[in-house]
Amino acid sequence: MNPPETNDPLDALLRAQDTHVEDGGFTTRVLAALPRRRPWLRPTLLLGATVIVAMLAAWWLPWENLFPLGSPALLLLSPKALLPWLLLIAAVSSLVTGAMAVFRWED
Repeated sequence: MNPPETNDPLDALLRAQDTHVEDGGFTTRVLAALPRRRPWLRPTLLLGATVIVAMLAAWWLPWENLFPLGSPALLLLSPKALLPWLLLIAAVSSLVTGAMAVFRWED
Protein backbone atom coordinates (compact mmCIF):
# COMPACT_ATOMS: atom_id res chain seq x y z
CA MET A 1 0.00 0.00 0.00
CA ASN A 2 1.33 3.41 -0.95
CA PRO A 3 1.71 6.10 1.70
CA PRO A 4 -0.57 9.13 1.26
CA GLU A 5 0.83 11.95 -0.83
CA THR A 6 2.01 14.82 1.32
CA ASN A 7 2.44 17.31 -1.53
CA ASP A 8 -1.04 17.23 -3.01
CA PRO A 9 -1.35 20.39 -5.17
CA LEU A 10 -5.13 20.54 -4.87
CA ASP A 11 -4.97 20.23 -1.09
CA ALA A 12 -2.33 22.97 -0.98
CA LEU A 13 -4.49 25.22 -3.19
CA LEU A 14 -7.56 24.73 -1.01
CA ARG A 15 -5.59 25.40 2.16
CA ALA A 16 -4.05 28.57 0.68
CA GLN A 17 -7.38 29.93 -0.50
CA ASP A 18 -9.98 29.91 2.22
CA THR A 19 -12.51 31.43 -0.17
CA HIS A 20 -15.16 29.96 -2.44
CA VAL A 21 -13.83 28.05 -5.43
CA GLU A 22 -15.63 29.17 -8.57
CA ASP A 23 -17.53 26.24 -10.06
CA GLY A 24 -19.67 27.93 -12.71
CA GLY A 25 -22.87 27.66 -10.64
CA PHE A 26 -22.56 23.90 -10.09
CA THR A 27 -23.06 24.13 -6.32
CA THR A 28 -26.16 26.29 -6.74
CA ARG A 29 -27.69 23.86 -9.25
CA VAL A 30 -26.98 20.85 -7.05
CA LEU A 31 -28.47 22.50 -3.96
CA ALA A 32 -31.54 23.56 -5.95
CA ALA A 33 -32.04 19.97 -7.18
CA LEU A 34 -31.89 18.42 -3.70
CA PRO A 35 -35.24 17.32 -2.26
CA ARG A 36 -36.84 19.66 0.24
CA ARG A 37 -36.82 18.57 3.88
CA ARG A 38 -40.09 18.21 5.73
CA PRO A 39 -39.19 18.39 9.43
CA TRP A 40 -42.82 17.88 10.48
CA LEU A 41 -43.31 14.61 8.55
CA ARG A 42 -41.35 12.15 10.72
CA PRO A 43 -42.78 13.25 14.09
CA THR A 44 -46.29 13.33 12.62
CA LEU A 45 -46.00 9.78 11.26
CA LEU A 46 -44.48 8.51 14.49
CA LEU A 47 -47.16 10.15 16.62
CA GLY A 48 -49.90 8.84 14.31
CA ALA A 49 -48.51 5.29 14.52
CA THR A 50 -48.31 5.60 18.31
CA VAL A 51 -51.95 6.68 18.53
CA ILE A 52 -53.08 3.85 16.24
CA VAL A 53 -51.15 1.28 18.27
CA ALA A 54 -52.64 2.68 21.48
CA MET A 55 -56.14 2.28 20.09
CA LEU A 56 -55.43 -1.26 18.89
CA ALA A 57 -53.88 -2.19 22.23
CA ALA A 58 -56.91 -0.85 24.10
CA TRP A 59 -59.17 -2.88 21.83
CA TRP A 60 -57.22 -6.17 21.71
CA LEU A 61 -55.72 -6.49 25.19
CA PRO A 62 -57.41 -9.17 27.30
CA TRP A 63 -59.06 -6.82 29.80
CA GLU A 64 -61.41 -9.51 31.09
CA ASN A 65 -58.44 -11.74 31.98
CA LEU A 66 -56.70 -9.17 34.17
CA PHE A 67 -56.57 -10.31 37.75
CA PRO A 68 -56.83 -7.60 40.42
CA LEU A 69 -53.46 -6.38 41.68
CA GLY A 70 -54.03 -7.78 45.18
CA SER A 71 -55.07 -11.18 43.85
CA PRO A 72 -53.43 -14.27 45.40
CA ALA A 73 -52.77 -15.62 41.88
CA LEU A 74 -50.56 -12.60 41.15
CA LEU A 75 -48.79 -12.93 44.47
CA LEU A 76 -48.05 -16.60 43.71
CA LEU A 77 -46.67 -15.57 40.28
CA SER A 78 -49.13 -17.70 38.37
CA PRO A 79 -48.40 -17.54 34.60
CA LYS A 80 -52.12 -17.38 33.84
CA ALA A 81 -52.42 -14.26 36.01
CA LEU A 82 -49.11 -12.65 35.01
CA LEU A 83 -49.34 -12.91 31.21
CA PRO A 84 -52.13 -10.33 30.72
CA TRP A 85 -50.33 -7.91 33.05
CA LEU A 86 -47.04 -8.42 31.19
CA LEU A 87 -48.81 -7.74 27.88
CA LEU A 88 -50.29 -4.56 29.32
CA ILE A 89 -46.92 -3.40 30.66
CA ALA A 90 -45.23 -4.16 27.30
CA ALA A 91 -47.89 -2.23 25.37
CA VAL A 92 -47.75 0.79 27.68
CA SER A 93 -43.94 0.90 27.67
CA SER A 94 -43.90 0.70 23.85
CA LEU A 95 -46.36 3.57 23.62
CA VAL A 96 -44.38 5.68 26.07
CA THR A 97 -41.17 5.00 24.15
CA GLY A 98 -42.85 6.00 20.88
CA ALA A 99 -44.21 9.21 22.38
CA MET A 100 -40.80 10.07 23.83
CA ALA A 101 -39.18 9.49 20.43
CA VAL A 102 -41.60 11.97 18.85
CA PHE A 103 -40.75 14.73 21.28
CA ARG A 104 -37.00 14.09 21.40
CA TRP A 105 -36.51 14.00 17.62
CA GLU A 106 -34.06 16.63 16.35
CA ASP A 107 -33.19 17.40 12.74
